[in-house]
Amino acid sequence: MHTAKDPKLHIVLGPVFLLAAVLMGGSGIAAHVEYAGAPHVRATVLVAAYDRTARGTTARVITVAVPDPVPLDDLGSAPDDLVPGGTVTVLSRPGHALLPSQLGWSRLLVPAVIALMGLVSTALGIDAFRNGPPPAPGDPEAWD
Repeated sequence: MHTAKDPKLHIVLGPVFLLAAVLMGGSGIAAHVEYAGAPHVRATVLVAAYDRTARGTTARVITVAVPDPVPLDDLGSAPDDLVPGGTVTVLSRPGHALLPSQLGWSRLLVPAVIALMGLVSTALGIDAFRNGPPPAPGDPEAWD
């Protein structure tokens, strides 16, 4: 009878961790790719609307003029102290803008650790399959 301590289960848990890491870090990786060569541009904040709740402040909409009005991407990591009329430096690409502080590599640290755990777990599971004893005759797990 196999228990949860069976090292062969790592071969299933590893890909689950890898999938979780991709889902958690996918938007951050996409932002790094999309804004890789984007120029730093001075922009004026046109609209900065926030929802203030007991749990904190979240941006509802932020629009900057670069010189045309464009929305700020990734409002979840946007700062909560922008005011209309203020000047900020943004990374600009056609129709979109992002603050340089929103592209920090620290946002990808947790997904990277989870991905590493997934790779190690998968390697442990593969090792358990390769080096584990063969099933005994008559064992319900045997394929004979």
